[in-house]
Amino acid sequence: MRGKLILKIIRQLTDELQPGMVINQDIYNRNKVLLLAKGATLSDENIKTIKRLGYSVVSVQKSHGDEKAEFWTRFDEEKYAEFQKSYSDSQEEVTGLLKKLNEGDKVDINEVYQVPQTILNEARSPYNLFIYLSQVEQLDDHTYSHSINVSLICSAICQWLNIDPDTTKDIIVAGLLHDIGKSRIDQEILNKPEQLTPAEWEEMKKHTIYGYRILEEAEAPYNVRIGALFHHERMDGKGYPTGLPGKEIPLTAKIVAVADVYDAMTSKRTYRSRVCPFKVIDKLQGDFYTVLDTKILLTFLSRIAECYVGELVRLSDGRTGQVVVINRLQPSRPMVRTSAGIVNLFEETNIEIAEIVPAE
Repeated sequence: MRGKLILKIIRQLTDELQPGMVINQDIYNRNKVLLLAKGATLSDENIKTIKRLGYSVVSVQKSHGDEKAEFWTRFDEEKYAEFQKSYSDSQEEVTGLLKKLNEGDKVDINEVYQVPQTILNEARSPYNLFIYLSQVEQLDDHTYSHSINVSLICSAICQWLNIDPDTTKDIIVAGLLHDIGKSRIDQEILNKPEQLTPAEWEEMKKHTIYGYRILEEAEAPYNVRIGALFHHERMDGKGYPTGLPGKEIPLTAKIVAVADVYDAMTSKRTYRSRVCPFKVIDKLQGDFYTVLDTKILLTFLSRIAECYVGELVRLSDGRTGQVVVINRLQPSRPMVRTSAGIVNLFEETNIEIAEIVPAE
């Protein structure tokens, strides 16, 4: 007897689409006109159209097995479990690494780089990475989670900006070690729940200088050292430790700054739950446009939003839908397909994305 077909719905990067694949979502243009219906078999021309419209990820049908079923998955459960294990295991490695550096040991750039690279290997692409990071359980110590997250985000930014491999390696390591100077800051200041006094804030800002010195003693590459030193400099010249004007801030520091701010704004803390990426995208585009490097920021925000194409979201009016098209001008306000039809958040400004629906 012939086996029955399982249809597994998977997320597929548009760059990896092939003629003959069956698409599992409707494709609309920016005027909400249906161009390609769910269930259509893709041709070369269809694929070109999808890419031209700005889709970076779509859902397609993948057949396998011998029973009839159809289900939706936002990511591969087994691969995510491997990512989560690798992420958790990295805490011990980072702990040992920071201990060695604080004791004045020399740094092997390849050894340090291997920590985030192992996690990145499990993610396999920047698109998976951000979906996984939005789900993964944070490590017990926020410092470790933040350091790891910043290094992973730096990797994605470098890929999106087409930065050469050697520089990318330095920037990833700079992301992992950008806050190492905080080990020289009094723990009472670091963990103080109330607002810091002016004197305490001045001491806190010195972590960038302390970090540079630690990495200099460890003979870390120059790009890694300046990433730690200048990641709090700002394009308007109002950053620290030196108040560099934007044109003088090194590329490494600019990239680490974007990754640092994004992770700080999205991560779960003791005083708040994890913040929806679309809300953070909106705030970054509004409040940080003149503070962080514009080219890096806008590339980052549009690409981040694209990572969530195909994801289920909950809107502020309570409806659930699927992100289908990102608006490049305002990536925090995409088109969302609900049971009642397409909602264009760029036009319906009284509605916003409240949260990414957690994977079950």
